[in-house]
Amino acid sequence: MNIPFLRDDSAIHGQIQHVAPGVRRLLCNNPGPFTWRGTNTWIIGEGEVAVLDPGPEDAAHLEAMLRALDGEVVSHIIISHTHRDHSPGAAGLAAATGAPTYGFGPHMTAGAGGDEAFDPMIRLADGEAVEGKGWRLKAIHTPGHCANHLAFAMEGNGVLFSADHVMSWSSTVVSPPDGNMRAYMNSLAKLRAREGLDHLYLPGHGPPLAEPMPFLDALATHRRRREARVVAALRDIGRASATALVGPVYGPMDPKLQGAASRSLLANLIMLEEEGAVRREGEEWVMV
Repeated sequence: MNIPFLRDDSAIHGQIQHVAPGVRRLLCNNPGPFTWRGTNTWIIGEGEVAVLDPGPEDAAHLEAMLRALDGEVVSHIIISHTHRDHSPGAAGLAAATGAPTYGFGPHMTAGAGGDEAFDPMIRLADGEAVEGKGWRLKAIHTPGHCANHLAFAMEGNGVLFSADHVMSWSSTVVSPPDGNMRAYMNSLAKLRAREGLDHLYLPGHGPPLAEPMPFLDALATHRRRREARVVAALRDIGRASATALVGPVYGPMDPKLQGAASRSLLANLIMLEEEGAVRREGEEWVMV
């Protein structure tokens, strides 16, 4: 099953896009191999609003947020997870508006490349609700890409803010130790179990994703097929490091993405090790 990625995106950096009742999108100009066209900042509500994922520390994006919110009050600053393209912008927005910050908690793995400066003023547990004028969000703990990752279901309109757990333009990088493939697969299943509740996913990168359930199925199938390729490649080679498996498993690819690919393969290998299928010998892996 091929994943029906969406790469046609009409959003303009720094300009508001209305995407659903009570939801606006503001695209940060921080494109890259892992952010695609940039980080999506979501504005929820009208008059008194929440800002979900204010993005990186970026003066131009902060100015665009404040310009878009002129005449409105920011009552909540909500963070899906503590990667540097999502949470550092909270500091500048909080200083400008006085709004409190919300999130699962600080970055959970030292040295894993996260935003270790962010610690939410108000912590949200799995299933806990946060609400403001005219809106209510349910936090859904979805670790895998990041250990403190939250998705948010907006009550009343079928919208789910999927952040980087489910992106419309690409599959998600799962990089140990903060990333965990088993947790990622379990989180996919957790969202899949919400069939009938969520009809529109608003991701951290990429355009809105309608009819998300078949997309979730495709993501899960993709990961299972990759795991099978890892096993087949390791059987053929005998022993190999995660880096050495990139070519046999992925085939030709952009050199800029090879590092991320090796990290995702390491996540696959760790999950296979937990299942008793492979074992680690130094930097290399062998079938059991």
